[in-house]
Amino acid sequence: MGNVTADPRECGLISRDAIARVTGLDDFYTDGTESASHFAYCQVTRSPGTSEPAWMLVELRKPMATSIENLEATKASDKGASLPNGMGPGFSALIRDKAGNPVGAYALAWVSDGSKLLSVRIARGAPGRDVRADAVEFARQLRPILLTATS
Repeated sequence: MGNVTADPRECGLISRDAIARVTGLDDFYTDGTESASHFAYCQVTRSPGTSEPAWMLVELRKPMATSIENLEATKASDKGASLPNGMGPGFSALIRDKAGNPVGAYALAWVSDGSKLLSVRIARGAPGRDVRADAVEFARQLRPILLTATS
């Protein structure tokens, strides 16, 4: 996938090329924060406007809107897998449609004191890509930028 913060950037932080690779979209619109130092979210849609569902959403929540216990319960109910060793607390899981078919994936990472939560949701991935691996890779690269004591 490459560097997820490489130029040119959307929302002040996320690489336009990385978004295109994981979503399969050449043309897309983003809405979100315009500064990496004050990053809150970046939403990717195929067309402008709020009526279309997001293809991808990266969010930083400070403080977390839920407890670590609730996150662990979500991990169990969504059949999530812990993030790889060395990534800190978090998990990834598939997003399924009403019939139970996988349509996307998400990765959640947080700091152990519960003060910050990073969420990477890829609701519609590019054909042929491992969307779960892509969500985890985004979380891996964004974690040291967004989940540090100073961010």
